[in-house]
Amino acid sequence: MNNKRLLNTKALVGASLLTAISIVLTRVFSIMVPLGGLPALRIEFGPIPLIISGILYGPFWGGLAGIIADLIGVMINPMGAFFPGFTISSMLWGAIPGVLNLLVKRNKLRINYNIINGAVLTMIATGIVFVLFDNKVIAVKDGAYFIYDKPMSIIYPILYILVVGFFIAIPFFMTRKKETRDNVYSIDKIAFMISVSYIVISLGLNTLWLSIMFNKGVIAFLPGRILAAIVMIPLHTTIIYTLSKSFKYIKAR
Repeated sequence: MNNKRLLNTKALVGASLLTAISIVLTRVFSIMVPLGGLPALRIEFGPIPLIISGILYGPFWGGLAGIIADLIGVMINPMGAFFPGFTISSMLWGAIPGVLNLLVKRNKLRINYNIINGAVLTMIATGIVFVLFDNKVIAVKDGAYFIYDKPMSIIYPILYILVVGFFIAIPFFMTRKKETRDNVYSIDKIAFMISVSYIVISLGLNTLWLSIMFNKGVIAFLPGRILAAIVMIPLHTTIIYTLSKSFKYIKAR
């Protein structure tokens, strides 16, 4: 009984601290980039503490941290009108990684995480190309490619492919050894948790919430969010993987 109470106390304290950090990162250090006059692209680090909370303390504490972070954040520094959908999204930033981490720990997911991560990044990278063509950033005229109405050098697509390939290759390279792959906090597993969360929450739900709030079609917001995904997924993965080195010192369970 005492051990259980101690664990709950540690989880409460840890989740509370991560909630406070999330509020600061979301309300102070996030950047909203408007596209076409609409808030379509948001560069943020607030979900990182919520993801860590879910991984360390489970989906309940992670989800609770997300709810509290959003509600208190709105009261302290509102970034527009309150919309309950974003509270749900904030909750899921902690809950989804928490559930996935439990499944990973119990070996319920017998999948190759690197292949899934590579497929996700490939789809997002392909989506970005479609976005660029759809917004006339890249155009084809008389069989030649133009970017902003200027002839496009072959170096641009080559660099793009190399960058995407680099992001895809990193987890494969870092999990070559079996003991690394078996680590519950290996980079391929963390990337998997973040990719699934990002697709469900940022590309899915948050895009839907914005379309409801501004009475615009989902497609009006999706391009900017796809552009953000190719940056934020690897960035969040790198940050959390780096911080995961200290997870073993936190006796959450």
